[in-house]
Amino acid sequence: MTSVLAVVCEPAQEAADRCEIVRDADTLIDWRTERANVTVDLSELPAPAGLSAPALDLLDVAIGIYIADIAVMRGEREAWPREITLAIPVREPRLWSSLGRDLSRLIYALTRDSFTLHFYAVPDLPEMGYECAPAPEEHVDCVSMLSGGLDSLAGAVMLQETGRRPLYSMHRSGNPSVLTAQRNVVRSIQSHWPGGSHTAPCLVAPSTAGNDTLAFPPAEQREPSRRARSLLFMALATVAAQAVSGNEVYMCENGLLTAGLPLSPSRAGSMSTHSTHPAALNLFNDIAARAGLDGLVVNPFVYETKADLIRNVLKPHLTPREIQATISCWAAGRGNRQCGGCIPCLLRRIGMVYAELPEEAYMIDVLGRPDEYVGTDAWGNLVDLLRHARRIAEQSDAELVAEQPAILALSAAGVEIGEIIAMLRRHANQTLGVVNECFPRAARLIG
Repeated sequence: MTSVLAVVCEPAQEAADRCEIVRDADTLIDWRTERANVTVDLSELPAPAGLSAPALDLLDVAIGIYIADIAVMRGEREAWPREITLAIPVREPRLWSSLGRDLSRLIYALTRDSFTLHFYAVPDLPEMGYECAPAPEEHVDCVSMLSGGLDSLAGAVMLQETGRRPLYSMHRSGNPSVLTAQRNVVRSIQSHWPGGSHTAPCLVAPSTAGNDTLAFPPAEQREPSRRARSLLFMALATVAAQAVSGNEVYMCENGLLTAGLPLSPSRAGSMSTHSTHPAALNLFNDIAARAGLDGLVVNPFVYETKADLIRNVLKPHLTPREIQATISCWAAGRGNRQCGGCIPCLLRRIGMVYAELPEEAYMIDVLGRPDEYVGTDAWGNLVDLLRHARRIAEQSDAELVAEQPAILALSAAGVEIGEIIAMLRRHANQTLGVVNECFPRAARLIG
Protein backbone atom coordinates (compact mmCIF):
# COMPACT_ATOMS: atom_id res chain seq x y z
CA MET A 1 0.00 0.00 0.00
CA THR A 2 1.37 3.40 -0.99
CA SER A 3 1.33 6.26 1.49
CA VAL A 4 0.83 9.68 -0.10
CA LEU A 5 2.28 12.80 1.54
CA ALA A 6 2.85 16.37 0.41
CA VAL A 7 4.88 19.31 1.63
CA VAL A 8 2.96 22.60 1.50
CA CYS A 9 4.04 26.19 2.09
CA GLU A 10 0.65 27.85 1.65
CA PRO A 11 -2.99 27.03 2.44
CA ALA A 12 -3.79 23.46 1.43
CA GLN A 13 -6.41 24.42 -1.17
CA GLU A 14 -3.99 26.72 -2.97
CA ALA A 15 -1.31 24.03 -2.92
CA ALA A 16 -3.83 21.48 -4.23
CA ASP A 17 -4.58 23.77 -7.18
CA ARG A 18 -0.88 23.62 -8.09
CA CYS A 19 -0.31 19.91 -7.42
CA GLU A 20 -3.00 17.20 -7.60
CA ILE A 21 -1.05 15.01 -5.17
CA VAL A 22 -1.69 17.53 -2.39
CA ARG A 23 -5.43 16.92 -2.71
CA ASP A 24 -4.94 13.14 -2.40
CA ALA A 25 -2.34 13.23 0.38
CA ASP A 26 -2.83 11.23 3.58
CA THR A 27 -0.60 13.70 5.44
CA LEU A 28 0.41 17.28 4.73
CA ILE A 29 3.82 18.52 5.94
CA ASP A 30 4.24 22.22 6.68
CA TRP A 31 6.89 24.28 8.49
CA ARG A 32 6.08 27.73 7.08
CA THR A 33 2.43 28.67 7.61
CA GLU A 34 0.35 29.27 10.73
CA ARG A 35 -0.80 25.65 10.54
CA ALA A 36 2.74 24.25 10.59
CA ASN A 37 3.12 20.76 12.05
CA VAL A 38 6.92 20.78 11.81
CA THR A 39 9.43 23.00 13.61
CA VAL A 40 12.48 24.09 11.61
CA ASP A 41 15.15 26.36 13.08
CA LEU A 42 18.25 26.84 10.93
CA SER A 43 19.28 30.15 12.50
CA GLU A 44 22.76 28.80 13.38
CA LEU A 45 23.44 27.52 9.86
CA PRO A 46 26.02 29.85 8.26
CA ALA A 47 24.95 31.58 5.06
CA PRO A 48 26.54 35.05 4.98
CA ALA A 49 25.57 35.97 1.42
CA GLY A 50 22.29 34.09 1.35
CA LEU A 51 21.76 30.59 0.02
CA SER A 52 21.41 29.72 -3.65
CA ALA A 53 18.14 28.33 -4.94
CA PRO A 54 19.57 24.77 -5.25
CA ALA A 55 20.88 24.94 -1.67
CA LEU A 56 17.49 26.10 -0.37
CA ASP A 57 15.78 23.39 -2.40
CA LEU A 58 18.16 20.72 -1.02
CA LEU A 59 17.22 21.75 2.51
CA ASP A 60 13.50 21.65 1.69
CA VAL A 61 13.80 18.26 -0.02
CA ALA A 62 15.85 16.70 2.79
CA ILE A 63 13.53 18.07 5.49
CA GLY A 64 10.44 16.85 3.62
CA ILE A 65 11.87 13.35 3.17
CA TYR A 66 13.00 13.17 6.81
CA ILE A 67 9.55 14.17 8.11
CA ALA A 68 7.79 11.81 5.67
CA ASP A 69 10.00 8.99 6.98
CA ILE A 70 8.78 9.73 10.51
CA ALA A 71 5.11 10.01 9.51
CA VAL A 72 4.77 6.54 7.94
CA MET A 73 5.26 3.57 10.26
CA ARG A 74 6.87 0.40 8.98
CA GLY A 75 5.11 -2.93 9.08
CA GLU A 76 6.42 -6.32 10.13
CA ARG A 77 8.66 -8.62 8.09
CA GLU A 78 7.75 -8.28 4.39
CA ALA A 79 5.90 -5.05 5.18
CA TRP A 80 9.03 -3.42 6.66
CA PRO A 81 9.94 -1.56 3.43
CA ARG A 82 7.45 1.15 2.50
CA GLU A 83 6.13 2.71 -0.68
CA ILE A 84 5.77 6.47 -0.31
CA THR A 85 4.68 9.12 -2.77
CA LEU A 86 5.89 12.58 -1.75
CA ALA A 87 5.25 15.95 -3.40
CA ILE A 88 7.63 18.83 -2.56
CA PRO A 89 7.53 22.48 -3.67
CA VAL A 90 10.90 23.66 -5.01
CA ARG A 91 12.36 26.76 -6.60
CA GLU A 92 13.84 24.90 -9.56
CA PRO A 93 11.41 22.09 -10.45
CA ARG A 94 13.15 21.24 -13.72
CA LEU A 95 16.45 20.68 -11.95
CA TRP A 96 14.96 18.49 -9.24
CA SER A 97 12.80 16.55 -11.68
CA SER A 98 16.02 15.70 -13.54
CA LEU A 99 17.57 14.60 -10.23
CA GLY A 100 14.46 12.83 -8.94
CA ARG A 101 15.32 9.32 -10.11
CA ASP A 102 18.78 9.42 -8.54
CA LEU A 103 17.36 10.98 -5.39
CA SER A 104 14.89 8.09 -5.14
CA ARG A 105 17.82 5.69 -5.60
CA LEU A 106 19.64 7.45 -2.78
CA ILE A 107 16.64 7.18 -0.46
CA TYR A 108 16.36 3.49 -1.32
CA ALA A 109 20.07 3.00 -0.58
CA LEU A 110 19.65 4.63 2.84
CA THR A 111 16.24 3.29 3.87
CA ARG A 112 15.31 0.45 1.48
CA ASP A 113 12.01 2.27 0.91
CA SER A 114 10.58 3.12 -2.51
CA PHE A 115 9.95 6.87 -2.74
CA THR A 116 8.18 8.38 -5.75
CA LEU A 117 9.03 12.08 -5.72
CA HIS A 118 7.10 14.89 -7.40
CA PHE A 119 8.37 18.47 -7.50
CA TYR A 120 6.09 21.42 -8.09
CA ALA A 121 6.61 25.17 -8.34
CA VAL A 122 5.19 27.87 -6.06
CA PRO A 123 5.62 31.47 -7.34
CA ASP A 124 6.61 32.96 -3.97
CA LEU A 125 8.82 30.07 -2.87
CA PRO A 126 12.11 31.73 -3.95
CA GLU A 127 11.52 34.31 -1.22
CA MET A 128 10.85 31.65 1.39
CA GLY A 129 14.39 31.12 2.57
CA TYR A 130 15.76 30.53 6.05
CA GLU A 131 17.02 32.95 8.67
CA CYS A 132 20.63 31.79 8.73
CA ALA A 133 23.72 32.93 10.61
CA PRO A 134 26.68 34.98 9.38
CA ALA A 135 29.91 33.19 8.55
CA PRO A 136 31.99 32.18 11.58
CA GLU A 137 34.39 34.91 12.63
CA GLU A 138 37.19 32.40 13.07
CA HIS A 139 38.68 30.59 10.08
CA VAL A 140 36.95 27.29 9.24
CA ASP A 141 38.44 24.80 6.77
CA CYS A 142 35.98 21.88 6.78
CA VAL A 143 32.58 20.69 8.01
CA SER A 144 32.04 17.64 10.19
CA MET A 145 28.75 16.14 11.32
CA LEU A 146 28.41 15.85 15.10
CA SER A 147 25.61 13.58 16.27
CA GLY A 148 26.40 13.05 19.95
CA GLY A 149 27.73 9.55 19.26
CA LEU A 150 31.14 7.97 19.73
CA ASP A 151 32.14 7.84 16.08
CA SER A 152 31.38 11.46 15.23
CA LEU A 153 33.23 12.51 18.38
CA ALA A 154 36.20 10.43 17.20
CA GLY A 155 36.03 12.35 13.94
CA ALA A 156 36.13 15.62 15.88
CA VAL A 157 39.16 14.47 17.88
CA MET A 158 40.92 13.40 14.67
CA LEU A 159 40.31 16.79 13.04
CA GLN A 160 41.27 18.85 16.08
CA GLU A 161 44.45 16.85 16.72
CA THR A 162 45.57 17.28 13.11
CA GLY A 163 45.20 21.05 13.27
CA ARG A 164 41.96 21.39 11.36
CA ARG A 165 39.38 24.06 12.21
CA PRO A 166 36.00 22.42 11.62
CA LEU A 167 32.47 23.69 11.67
CA TYR A 168 30.34 21.05 13.37
CA SER A 169 26.98 20.53 11.70
CA MET A 170 24.39 19.20 14.15
CA HIS A 171 20.79 18.08 13.80
CA ARG A 172 18.63 18.42 16.89
CA SER A 173 15.45 16.39 16.76
CA GLY A 174 13.94 17.20 20.16
CA ASN A 175 15.10 13.88 21.64
CA PRO A 176 16.33 14.91 25.14
CA SER A 177 18.89 12.09 25.42
CA VAL A 178 20.49 12.98 22.10
CA LEU A 179 20.40 16.69 22.94
CA THR A 180 22.22 16.04 26.22
CA ALA A 181 24.86 13.95 24.44
CA GLN A 182 25.37 16.66 21.82
CA ARG A 183 25.86 19.28 24.50
CA ASN A 184 28.32 16.98 26.27
CA VAL A 185 30.48 16.42 23.19
CA VAL A 186 30.53 20.13 22.32
CA ARG A 187 31.60 20.90 25.89
CA SER A 188 34.40 18.32 25.66
CA ILE A 189 35.65 19.66 22.33
CA GLN A 190 35.64 23.25 23.54
CA SER A 191 37.41 22.23 26.75
CA HIS A 192 40.28 20.44 24.99
CA TRP A 193 40.56 22.66 21.90
CA PRO A 194 39.20 26.08 22.91
CA GLY A 195 38.47 28.39 20.01
CA GLY A 196 39.36 25.71 17.48
CA SER A 197 35.90 25.05 16.04
CA HIS A 198 32.43 26.41 15.45
CA THR A 199 29.06 24.67 15.92
CA ALA A 200 25.90 24.97 13.83
CA PRO A 201 23.01 23.18 15.58
CA CYS A 202 19.80 22.96 13.54
CA LEU A 203 16.39 21.89 14.79
CA VAL A 204 14.06 19.85 12.58
CA ALA A 205 11.26 17.94 14.33
CA PRO A 206 7.53 17.27 14.17
CA SER A 207 5.52 19.76 16.22
CA THR A 208 1.80 19.40 16.88
CA ALA A 209 1.41 21.80 19.79
CA GLY A 210 -1.21 24.14 18.31
CA ASN A 211 -4.93 23.45 18.08
CA ASP A 212 -5.05 24.56 14.46
CA THR A 213 -1.96 22.74 13.22
CA LEU A 214 -2.19 20.26 10.36
CA ALA A 215 -2.74 16.68 11.45
CA PHE A 216 0.37 14.61 12.09
CA PRO A 217 0.66 11.09 13.56
CA PRO A 218 0.99 11.12 17.37
CA ALA A 219 4.28 10.01 18.90
CA GLU A 220 3.21 6.39 19.35
CA GLN A 221 2.33 6.12 15.65
CA ARG A 222 5.56 7.57 14.29
CA GLU A 223 8.31 5.49 12.73
CA PRO A 224 11.25 5.23 15.18
CA SER A 225 13.94 3.89 12.82
CA ARG A 226 14.70 7.33 11.27
CA ARG A 227 16.84 6.00 8.42
CA ALA A 228 16.26 9.08 6.27
CA ARG A 229 17.96 11.18 8.95
CA SER A 230 21.25 10.41 7.21
CA LEU A 231 20.10 12.42 4.18
CA LEU A 232 19.18 15.35 6.42
CA PHE A 233 22.64 15.18 8.04
CA MET A 234 24.33 15.32 4.64
CA ALA A 235 22.13 18.14 3.37
CA LEU A 236 22.68 20.35 6.42
CA ALA A 237 26.45 19.78 6.35
CA THR A 238 26.73 20.34 2.61
CA VAL A 239 24.76 23.59 2.78
CA ALA A 240 26.98 24.69 5.67
CA ALA A 241 30.02 23.97 3.50
CA GLN A 242 28.87 26.64 1.04
CA ALA A 243 29.79 29.29 3.62
CA VAL A 244 33.26 28.07 4.69
CA SER A 245 36.62 27.83 3.00
CA GLY A 246 37.15 24.18 2.22
CA ASN A 247 34.82 21.66 0.64
CA GLU A 248 35.54 18.61 2.81
CA VAL A 249 32.47 17.33 4.66
CA TYR A 250 33.10 14.54 7.17
CA MET A 251 30.50 11.94 8.08
CA CYS A 252 32.25 9.66 10.55
CA GLU A 253 31.08 6.10 11.19
CA ASN A 254 32.90 2.87 12.03
CA GLY A 255 33.58 0.40 9.25
CA LEU A 256 31.29 -2.41 10.40
CA LEU A 257 28.15 -0.27 10.33
CA THR A 258 29.37 1.56 7.22
CA ALA A 259 29.71 -1.68 5.30
CA GLY A 260 26.15 -2.60 6.24
CA LEU A 261 26.75 -6.33 5.84
CA PRO A 262 23.90 -8.45 7.26
CA LEU A 263 24.82 -10.23 10.49
CA SER A 264 22.58 -13.15 9.49
CA PRO A 265 20.45 -14.15 6.46
CA SER A 266 17.34 -12.78 8.21
CA ARG A 267 18.94 -9.33 8.29
CA ALA A 268 19.57 -9.11 4.56
CA GLY A 269 18.14 -6.29 2.49
CA SER A 270 16.09 -3.71 4.36
CA MET A 271 16.88 -5.16 7.79
CA SER A 272 20.47 -3.85 7.72
CA THR A 273 21.16 -0.14 7.96
CA HIS A 274 23.11 1.63 5.20
CA SER A 275 23.18 5.19 6.55
CA THR A 276 26.85 5.81 5.68
CA HIS A 277 27.37 3.22 2.95
CA PRO A 278 30.02 4.45 0.49
CA ALA A 279 27.65 3.98 -2.46
CA ALA A 280 25.08 6.23 -0.75
CA LEU A 281 27.69 8.91 -0.03
CA ASN A 282 28.89 8.77 -3.64
CA LEU A 283 25.34 9.14 -4.92
CA PHE A 284 24.64 12.09 -2.63
CA ASN A 285 27.88 13.77 -3.75
CA ASP A 286 26.88 13.33 -7.38
CA ILE A 287 23.41 14.83 -6.79
CA ALA A 288 24.86 17.79 -4.90
CA ALA A 289 27.47 18.43 -7.59
CA ARG A 290 24.84 18.36 -10.35
CA ALA A 291 22.88 20.92 -8.30
CA GLY A 292 25.95 23.15 -8.35
CA LEU A 293 26.84 22.74 -4.67
CA ASP A 294 30.38 22.50 -3.31
CA GLY A 295 31.32 19.95 -0.68
CA LEU A 296 32.39 16.32 -0.82
CA VAL A 297 31.01 14.03 1.90
CA VAL A 298 33.60 11.46 3.04
CA ASN A 299 33.88 8.90 5.83
CA PRO A 300 37.47 8.61 7.12
CA PHE A 301 36.69 5.59 9.31
CA VAL A 302 35.49 3.09 6.74
CA TYR A 303 38.39 0.77 7.64
CA GLU A 304 38.16 1.20 11.44
CA THR A 305 36.15 -0.79 13.97
CA LYS A 306 34.32 0.89 16.83
CA ALA A 307 36.84 -0.67 19.23
CA ASP A 308 39.66 0.87 17.16
CA LEU A 309 38.09 4.32 17.44
CA ILE A 310 37.56 4.07 21.19
CA ARG A 311 41.02 2.76 22.01
CA ASN A 312 43.16 4.56 19.42
CA VAL A 313 41.38 7.88 18.86
CA LEU A 314 39.20 8.72 21.85
CA LYS A 315 41.01 7.21 24.84
CA PRO A 316 44.37 8.98 24.29
CA HIS A 317 42.73 12.44 24.26
CA LEU A 318 39.54 12.35 26.34
CA THR A 319 38.64 11.22 29.84
CA PRO A 320 36.50 8.11 30.35
CA ARG A 321 33.69 10.36 31.59
CA GLU A 322 33.82 12.43 28.38
CA ILE A 323 33.78 9.32 26.21
CA GLN A 324 30.88 7.84 28.15
CA ALA A 325 28.90 11.08 27.89
CA THR A 326 28.17 10.16 24.26
CA ILE A 327 25.23 8.03 23.16
CA SER A 328 25.12 5.15 20.66
CA CYS A 329 21.78 3.48 21.31
CA TRP A 330 19.21 3.04 18.52
CA ALA A 331 16.50 3.41 21.18
CA ALA A 332 17.94 6.61 22.66
CA GLY A 333 15.36 8.57 24.61
CA ARG A 334 12.98 5.67 25.24
CA GLY A 335 14.54 4.96 28.63
CA ASN A 336 16.75 6.69 31.17
CA ARG A 337 19.81 4.78 29.90
CA GLN A 338 21.05 3.22 26.69
CA CYS A 339 19.22 -0.04 26.11
CA GLY A 340 22.20 -2.41 26.05
CA GLY A 341 20.56 -4.80 23.61
CA CYS A 342 20.67 -3.12 20.18
CA ILE A 343 23.60 -3.71 17.84
CA PRO A 344 25.19 -0.26 18.44
CA CYS A 345 24.98 -0.78 22.22
CA LEU A 346 26.63 -4.19 21.95
CA LEU A 347 29.41 -2.85 19.72
CA ARG A 348 29.89 0.08 22.09
CA ARG A 349 30.12 -2.11 25.18
CA ILE A 350 32.55 -4.54 23.55
CA GLY A 351 34.65 -1.62 22.33
CA MET A 352 34.73 -0.03 25.79
CA VAL A 353 35.91 -3.27 27.37
CA TYR A 354 38.49 -3.77 24.61
CA ALA A 355 39.85 -0.28 25.32
CA GLU A 356 39.92 -1.08 29.07
CA LEU A 357 37.51 1.69 29.97
CA PRO A 358 35.09 1.48 32.92
CA GLU A 359 31.84 -0.40 32.39
CA GLU A 360 28.70 1.63 31.74
CA ALA A 361 25.18 1.13 33.02
CA TYR A 362 22.59 -0.12 30.51
CA MET A 363 18.90 -0.90 30.74
CA ILE A 364 19.65 -4.61 30.35
CA ASP A 365 22.76 -6.78 30.68
CA VAL A 366 22.36 -9.22 27.80
CA LEU A 367 26.15 -9.68 27.49
CA GLY A 368 26.57 -10.57 31.15
CA ARG A 369 23.33 -12.53 31.63
CA PRO A 370 22.12 -13.69 28.20
CA ASP A 371 20.04 -16.57 29.56
CA GLU A 372 17.62 -14.07 31.11
CA TYR A 373 16.74 -12.61 27.69
CA VAL A 374 16.23 -15.71 25.52
CA GLY A 375 13.64 -15.02 22.84
CA THR A 376 13.98 -11.23 22.99
CA ASP A 377 15.36 -8.98 20.25
CA ALA A 378 18.38 -8.27 22.43
CA TRP A 379 19.22 -11.98 22.69
CA GLY A 380 18.79 -12.37 18.93
CA ASN A 381 21.08 -9.39 18.32
CA LEU A 382 23.76 -10.88 20.55
CA VAL A 383 23.56 -14.32 18.95
CA ASP A 384 23.75 -12.86 15.44
CA LEU A 385 26.67 -10.59 16.35
CA LEU A 386 28.70 -13.37 17.97
CA ARG A 387 28.09 -16.00 15.31
CA HIS A 388 28.79 -13.46 12.57
CA ALA A 389 32.15 -12.75 14.25
CA ARG A 390 32.90 -16.46 14.50
CA ARG A 391 32.18 -17.03 10.80
CA ILE A 392 34.45 -14.14 9.81
CA ALA A 393 37.26 -15.50 11.99
CA GLU A 394 36.99 -18.99 10.49
CA GLN A 395 36.43 -18.22 6.81
CA SER A 396 38.99 -17.65 4.09
CA ASP A 397 38.83 -14.41 2.15
CA ALA A 398 37.10 -16.18 -0.75
CA GLU A 399 34.56 -17.81 1.56
CA LEU A 400 33.85 -14.49 3.24
CA VAL A 401 33.17 -12.71 -0.06
CA ALA A 402 31.02 -15.64 -1.26
CA GLU A 403 28.86 -15.44 1.89
CA GLN A 404 28.81 -11.62 1.89
CA PRO A 405 28.49 -10.60 -1.78
CA ALA A 406 27.62 -7.07 -0.64
CA ILE A 407 31.38 -6.65 -0.18
CA LEU A 408 31.56 -6.40 -3.97
CA ALA A 409 29.19 -3.42 -3.87
CA LEU A 410 31.68 -1.73 -1.56
CA SER A 411 34.39 -2.34 -4.14
CA ALA A 412 32.21 -0.76 -6.83
CA ALA A 413 31.92 2.30 -4.56
CA GLY A 414 35.69 2.69 -4.45
CA VAL A 415 36.44 0.80 -1.23
CA GLU A 416 39.43 -1.54 -1.05
CA ILE A 417 38.18 -5.10 -0.51
CA GLY A 418 41.39 -6.17 1.21
CA GLU A 419 41.12 -3.32 3.72
CA ILE A 420 37.46 -4.09 4.40
CA ILE A 421 38.24 -7.76 5.00
CA ALA A 422 41.08 -6.78 7.34
CA MET A 423 38.69 -4.52 9.27
CA LEU A 424 36.10 -7.30 9.50
CA ARG A 425 38.69 -9.76 10.81
CA ARG A 426 39.91 -7.24 13.36
CA HIS A 427 36.32 -6.68 14.49
CA ALA A 428 35.79 -10.44 14.77
CA ASN A 429 38.95 -10.96 16.83
CA GLN A 430 38.15 -8.01 19.10
CA THR A 431 34.60 -9.21 19.66
CA LEU A 432 35.45 -12.86 20.28
CA GLY A 433 38.43 -11.96 22.49
CA VAL A 434 36.40 -9.64 24.72
CA VAL A 435 33.45 -12.03 25.04
CA ASN A 436 35.58 -15.12 25.69
CA GLU A 437 37.62 -13.31 28.34
CA CYS A 438 35.00 -11.16 30.08
CA PHE A 439 31.54 -12.62 29.37
CA PRO A 440 31.71 -16.42 29.76
CA ARG A 441 27.93 -16.91 29.67
CA ALA A 442 27.69 -15.03 26.38
CA ALA A 443 30.71 -16.96 25.05
CA ARG A 444 28.62 -20.14 25.11
CA LEU A 445 26.42 -18.63 22.40
CA ILE A 446 29.28 -18.42 19.92
CA GLY A 447 28.66 -22.06 19.02
